[in-house]
Amino acid sequence: MMGDFVSMADDLAPADVVTLDRVICCYDDMDRLVSLSAAKAKRFYGAVYPRDVRWMRVAMAVINLVQRLKRSAFRVFLHDPRTIDAALSTAGLSRGSARRTPGWEVVVYARQSS
Repeated sequence: MMGDFVSMADDLAPADVVTLDRVICCYDDMDRLVSLSAAKAKRFYGAVYPRDVRWMRVAMAVINLVQRLKRSAFRVFLHDPRTIDAALSTAGLSRGSARRTPGWEVVVYARQSS
């Protein structure tokens, strides 16, 4: 099944593992995307999103400029990692493993068993 997850979320079943690999930066309504997808994660949630560093902000501005010049509606977003973390925490997920590459945060969250 393909489409906009946010518009399809009600029709999708929960899963043990939910991953958003370089997806959060492509969606303008991060709060909704993260909260709806986190609600589907029964055990683990993996997120890969851009690091909030100066060169990444510049790179994303260039990407958006090119998209605008091509008359494309597609844009990329550098959402605040603290806000992403807070949304996942609010959804009942705890931050676990975290790694950084030069441009990306790679974080795995776990749902606390009840």
